[in-house]
Amino acid sequence: MGKPSVILTSQFTTPEAKSFSNYLKYMTRKEALKEKETALSNREMVELDKLENVIETFEMKMGSSIASTQSEELTKKEEEALTILKKPEHFIDNEETYSKYINYMGRHYALEKKENPSIEEEKEKSVVRKKIFKMVGINETEELKHPDIKQGVFSIDKEIMTTEDMKKVNKIVKHAQKNGSVFYQDVISFDTDFLIREGIYNPKKDYLDEHRIQNASRKMMKKMFEDEKIESGYWFASIHRNTDHIHVHYGTVETKNTRQLVSVKEDGVEYLAPKGKRKQQTIDNMKSTFANSLIERTAELTRISDLRNTLVQDIKEAYGDRKNKKELKLLQEIYKELPSNKKHWQYGSKYVSIATREKIDKLTESMMKGNSDYKEYFKKTEEESFYRKELFGDSTRSDKDYAANKKQEIDKRLGNSLLKEMKKGANRTETNRNVFAKERQQIKRSSKNKMIFVTSGSINKIRRVVNNDYEKFRAEREYEQTEEKIKREQERNRI
Repeated sequence: MGKPSVILTSQFTTPEAKSFSNYLKYMTRKEALKEKETALSNREMVELDKLENVIETFEMKMGSSIASTQSEELTKKEEEALTILKKPEHFIDNEETYSKYINYMGRHYALEKKENPSIEEEKEKSVVRKKIFKMVGINETEELKHPDIKQGVFSIDKEIMTTEDMKKVNKIVKHAQKNGSVFYQDVISFDTDFLIREGIYNPKKDYLDEHRIQNASRKMMKKMFEDEKIESGYWFASIHRNTDHIHVHYGTVETKNTRQLVSVKEDGVEYLAPKGKRKQQTIDNMKSTFANSLIERTAELTRISDLRNTLVQDIKEAYGDRKNKKELKLLQEIYKELPSNKKHWQYGSKYVSIATREKIDKLTESMMKGNSDYKEYFKKTEEESFYRKELFGDSTRSDKDYAANKKQEIDKRLGNSLLKEMKKGANRTETNRNVFAKERQQIKRSSKNKMIFVTSGSINKIRRVVNNDYEKFRAEREYEQTEEKIKREQERNRI
């Protein structure tokens, strides 16, 4: 299948353990003094003032950054992503770069105002224009407006950011790190061919649909905050177009650290530090949320969901219409192997053996053999699986095989639906037996309360009649229920 079209490269930076432990010690003592029920002594008041001053001027030292990639053999995209992570200036332009940008903008404005520019001035204007666009990575056909706007930069609460906004971001990040926050950095990288195919990037016009990227980014970060239980988080992002591939770089901090504290040993001394590593499920959800939001797959996924729900109803009807001798034989075997307590008649129950579960799968598959919805379901899930492998690449993890997971899901749902119908049938049979037992007791007396003699032959005859009547009643009732379900389904389709 080759390399994925979209990859996520991550890095996190935690405070130095010794530095963070000292800060934690000061904060703990400060809170203890503030929460003291009795009035503080003069000595304690002096101590509190000193602590507040130390905390205010405390310089939190940051530890080393830990980066992770999707593969050992780095692709060009991953190399570029790691370069972006390692060089902060790619994220927030320094004063020198911004100064050059302003000078270029000023010179370009002066040349634009000239009524009769010379050939040399026209050439200079062209050179200056190219330098400006190279610095900010925007389309050369766009007008040069608002030189203070940072192109391709957005945040949790802003779609467009200025230089002043970025200065505020800098303060937020520094303040968060001073309070012991972990600094998370993530880079989403794209294959250019993928962006072109999906209509996100037009190379001829050098147009990038940043709105779609922003929308997908916001959903991804929201999901990350939910998974990691981040309540006071702040993130900002920058779209990079000055490399061979297009990347989106994200930075995330908490205004106050809420990460789990872990013990870290340095030079034989134990310190406390916030845990930086996020759950693998968080990373997986970030990638899938971003891609699913970027590429509209609602129609395909909705159809798969609708087919799954339809098949659950179909298996009930197939159960009521069973005629195949092999299916009936298999059904009897399943009945015999199910636990005596019917509350355990669940597909995933530990009381249902693997062998029995395989027979249930075999039976449901046989019942669905000629069902067009069943065939379409597997066709759609295979198509979606292929698409996801193209998007994210092949994975050796079994839980990432979309088609296999959907097969297990439908097996379970159909299996539970089948077992539910079997349970209903078993309950009806027990009810019939109870009715027959009462009839047997009452039949020993005549209508005139006179005793009559009942032979074993007559008992057997009655048993056969009752059972035959019951089977006839059951068949008629199931037929009526099937008819009612079909009518309801037709009504829903008309609506």
